[in-house]
Amino acid sequence: MNCGRETCFRHAGGLPRRLLCLGALAALAGSGCGSGLSTPRVIYLDGSFWFSSAGSVKSGLRAAGYDGAFETFTWSTFLGWGADHLVAARSKLRAKLLAGRIETLRRHNPKGKIHLMGLSAGTGLVVKALKELPEGVEVDHVVLFSSSLSARHNLVEALEHVRGRLYATCSGGDMVLASLPVNADGGVGRAAGQRGFVLPEGLSEDEKRQYAKVVNLPWRAAYAGLGWNGGHVRVSRSRFVRSVIAPRILSDKAFPLDRPMVIVEPKETPKRQEGTGQNPKRPNADS
Repeated sequence: MNCGRETCFRHAGGLPRRLLCLGALAALAGSGCGSGLSTPRVIYLDGSFWFSSAGSVKSGLRAAGYDGAFETFTWSTFLGWGADHLVAARSKLRAKLLAGRIETLRRHNPKGKIHLMGLSAGTGLVVKALKELPEGVEVDHVVLFSSSLSARHNLVEALEHVRGRLYATCSGGDMVLASLPVNADGGVGRAAGQRGFVLPEGLSEDEKRQYAKVVNLPWRAAYAGLGWNGGHVRVSRSRFVRSVIAPRILSDKAFPLDRPMVIVEPKETPKRQEGTGQNPKRPNADS
C-alpha cells in the first residue's frame, strides 16, 4: 500500500479536497502503515462522526473466544455527520485505501481469516472497498451493523470478494435510519438497516446466486436481553456481538439458523448406468 502523503496532496485541489485528504491520512494512521499483518484479523469501521462502537464490538468478540487482531479503520472527516454520511462514506479514495489494506493482508496471508465489519455509514465504505478489490482477492465474512445503504443497493460486485457470508442486522425500530433524508449511497427509500437487503431488479441468475451469501439478521424480542433493543447503535453491544455475531464468523461451518436470501440448489451429477459403472453417454448432436 502506498503510504506517502505526496500523492494525496498532489490530487487534492482546494480546501474541501484537502480536508478529505486529511481524513484519508487519518485512516492510514489508524489502520494502514506500520500496523500488523497477522491473521486472523477483524477490520472495523465505525459510524459517522460521533459513533464509537469499536470497543464494545471488540469486547464481544474477545468474550466469545476470539484472540486475533482487531483494528479500527478511521475514515471520518471530523467535520460532522453530514460530511461523513453524504461525502466520506462514498469516497473512492477512502475505499481504495481500505481495499489496499485488505490486499496487503491477503498477499501476506493467502489462507488467513480476514473479516470486515462496519456500523451505519461505515458499512457504505465497507461495501465500496470490496468493489475496489482486484479479481481473486477476498475477505472471509462481512458484518454490516445497522447499514445506512439503500435496501436495494446492488451488492453483486462486493459479494464476488466474499468467501463466506455477509450478515446485515436490521430493525424496523431504528429511528436514526428512519430520519435520514437520503441513504449513505445517495439512494432514497428504506435503508438496509431497517428492512434488510432485498434483491435488486434485473439481476441475472448468476448474479442472484451471489445473494446466497447474504443473511439478514432482523431484530427479535429475545435480542433485548442481549443489549440490542432495536436501536441504531445498541446493535454493537458486546453481549449481542458475543452471542449472535461471533458464533457466525468464528466457525468455518454454516450457522444452522442462517436463512440466506437465495437458496442455491446443488447441481445434479449424472447417474451411472446400472451394471456398467459408467456415466451415461450424451446423445450426438445428429441423433
